[in-house]
Amino acid sequence: MEVTIYGDILFVINFCMDFLILWITAVLEKNNISYKRIFLGSFFLSFVYCSALIFRTMSFFCHGVGGMLLFVLGIEITFFPKTIKKLLQYFLIGNITAFAVGGVATAIFFATGMAGNTMTWKTEHISVKILIATICFFYILIKLYKNWIKMNIINRKNYCTVLLKQKEIQIPLRMLIDTGNSLKDPFSGNDIAVAAFPAIKNLFSKEIQYYFFKEYQNQQIFYEYVLQNEKTLPLHFVPFSSLGKENGLLLVFQPEILEIEGNTKKNISIGIYCGSFSGGYDGLVSPDMLK
Repeated sequence: MEVTIYGDILFVINFCMDFLILWITAVLEKNNISYKRIFLGSFFLSFVYCSALIFRTMSFFCHGVGGMLLFVLGIEITFFPKTIKKLLQYFLIGNITAFAVGGVATAIFFATGMAGNTMTWKTEHISVKILIATICFFYILIKLYKNWIKMNIINRKNYCTVLLKQKEIQIPLRMLIDTGNSLKDPFSGNDIAVAAFPAIKNLFSKEIQYYFFKEYQNQQIFYEYVLQNEKTLPLHFVPFSSLGKENGLLLVFQPEILEIEGNTKKNISIGIYCGSFSGGYDGLVSPDMLK
């Protein structure tokens, strides 16, 4: 039995499905990219795939490793990920989305009886109907469960990765993006990111680490001890006020190198918090520090 494939219809169907997958991926990754870039990425994916079906020299992109490589190129065009880790993250979320979209499309295909009693593929009906039904399904799903998506998927974006380099020591940190953190160093004018002492303890001597566990409940005594005994870090006090503490002092230093999400930041100081954060993170940064 011969099956007639219309190139224009195939292109439109692939384009719409690619657009849907990339759009859902952008929503899940909380990436506010323009529809123009999603359009460009979808157009590229659909054009190359349809060309690969026509020209044997491009058939590599129709399956296996070639198909994965094509999707990676589509992600690069759409999202411009800055790191390999971010690229792999988009690739994983995109593939999960693609499987979900494909699964829903298949379910609609059989649920609506398009497969026929003998499970014969009806090419004259499946394309447009399944395309429209799948797009509507995911649009309604995201609208209905947008609050759940924000709470369980998007909110993880409230954290960022920070790399502190000091005295030939590299310390990776997981920081909470805190909109209430607006500390500034009045001496240097730098913004201040707050790090818990246990997270950066390797910058200090064993004696200071031991003293912390002995006097961590008395912040002022610990700070004074560190200030007197730590000679390699340019430490100084910065006054601050917070809820429950109107007049406080924070021990601050200027790091040699500080990277936030892979980007080197120059005008940020580190404030040392005499304790640990209960949320499983190592410190606080303000949203402005990520810009």
